[in-house]
Amino acid sequence: MKIRPIEKKDNAQIKKIIQAAIREYGNDLPDSPYYDEVLDHLAEHYAQQDKAKYWVAEVDGDLVGGAGLGPFSYPNTAEFQKLYLTPAARGHHIGHQLETLAEKTAKEYGYEKFYIETFLNYTSARGLYTHVGFTQLDKPLGDKPAHKACTAWYVKDI
Repeated sequence: MKIRPIEKKDNAQIKKIIQAAIREYGNDLPDSPYYDEVLDHLAEHYAQQDKAKYWVAEVDGDLVGGAGLGPFSYPNTAEFQKLYLTPAARGHHIGHQLETLAEKTAKEYGYEKFYIETFLNYTSARGLYTHVGFTQLDKPLGDKPAHKACTAWYVKDI
């Protein structure tokens, strides 16, 4: 398994993986990540932002998922973004490796908090977040949630 920064050539495949995973759980709702306009150009989107990065994971040369981080509207806070894996890649600690890399990078960028917006029915992902020290919130952090359709929110100090 190899984790590397996203490249323009990965855009179509990672969009397909993200949307398939969201649809698999029935979360392809209005105001969900399924409809993010940046999905068509994730590599360029992250390259244009300050203190943001997205990585993809490959197994035997095939893209199996990715995750990233970007600035969030709450002070000194990075958002852990778009952790999605193919069904075959789940359960192999790839999500954990992506989260660890993103959190380490967020800390290097000077962020003090790491935040996640997700869905209650992403049980495995939510288990990962709890395992690595996130605390579940009762409501979104701040007054500008990135995705109003999300139903679970987590934060941790880094």
